[in-house]
Amino acid sequence: MAKHKTSKLKPIVSVKQMAEMLNLSRARFYQLLDEGIFPQPIYDLRTRRPLYDARLQKRCLEVRDTGIGDNGRYILFYSPREKSESQPRKQNKGKTTANLKYQELTETLNSMGLDCSAKEAGSAIEEIYPEGIEHEDEGVVIREIFRYLRQKGV
Repeated sequence: MAKHKTSKLKPIVSVKQMAEMLNLSRARFYQLLDEGIFPQPIYDLRTRRPLYDARLQKRCLEVRDTGIGDNGRYILFYSPREKSESQPRKQNKGKTTANLKYQELTETLNSMGLDCSAKEAGSAIEEIYPEGIEHEDEGVVIREIFRYLRQKGV
């Protein structure tokens, strides 16, 4: 029943790569990591960066395939949606470009307990990252935006 081949395992992968291997967003992966569903990463002593070695990658893939978390709890994973040309695109009535651009970020911040809009998230990004976030680590951006908006009382 395993969908993943262990031959595709790399000696070491980042959290982002591990989430991609599991067909999960990084936000959802971190959520399940906090719940104990997936094993905690190891950390590079020099960079303090979280990493998954081949053994941990295999364990994460087993959790995804079996639906039994590292903590023994059952977890249901939904299949990723297939993108097809035949599906009609949603009309974005009343949504600005900024709202669409920061929609996923806003959803992540809302799931973390902040009640903020895409406009507020966009303003925070412009304030903290005037050069943009294209080359920034997504997890760091989320953390910094969360802290910034929390200080602003959002």
